[in-house]
Amino acid sequence: MIQTYQSKSNKIALMLLIFGAVFWLGAINVRAIIGNELLNYDQFSFKTSIPPDRENTLFQLMANSSIVIVSAYTVVLISSIWFLKTTHLKIKQNGWLLMSAILFFIFVPAEAYTHYLDIKFVLLYHSNPPNHDELLRIFGKRLGALSGVPVIALFCYYTIIGLAIFRPLSKKPSDTADEEKKTG
Repeated sequence: MIQTYQSKSNKIALMLLIFGAVFWLGAINVRAIIGNELLNYDQFSFKTSIPPDRENTLFQLMANSSIVIVSAYTVVLISSIWFLKTTHLKIKQNGWLLMSAILFFIFVPAEAYTHYLDIKFVLLYHSNPPNHDELLRIFGKRLGALSGVPVIALFCYYTIIGLAIFRPLSKKPSDTADEEKKTG
């Protein structure tokens, strides 16, 4: 495999992208585990038997993880744009890169909406005293946001990891030269 030279700027963008993605996807999983403590899955309703102090702790953990999610996603979004702008990899030769970019950027509007709900949740939690009924309403709205599009997005983000590791649809430079001779 031929290695292409990558600039220092591109390497920094890639490093920020990787670290941001680890924190972002990790925090999403943590918040999902915390959120499960509030739900009855057999009826898809909120548990009513949770003591108020435990419920407050769960809300605090969800608010803190939402802060990590929003900030890490911002780092990932900016560094992914930066990486794509500065990379010497050609999209035509690296189909995996094109597929990864499409899978990531197609869900930016959905992420923006869910981050709006997350920020609303965090601000409401940090108001004194936090309104638990309203926090549950925002959490429920976040769960059902956009009819499950955030869940589909999460599956796509994990697919991007596989694409980056296995790099399907990569062409060798000789394949591209042969293709250009045929069309040229």
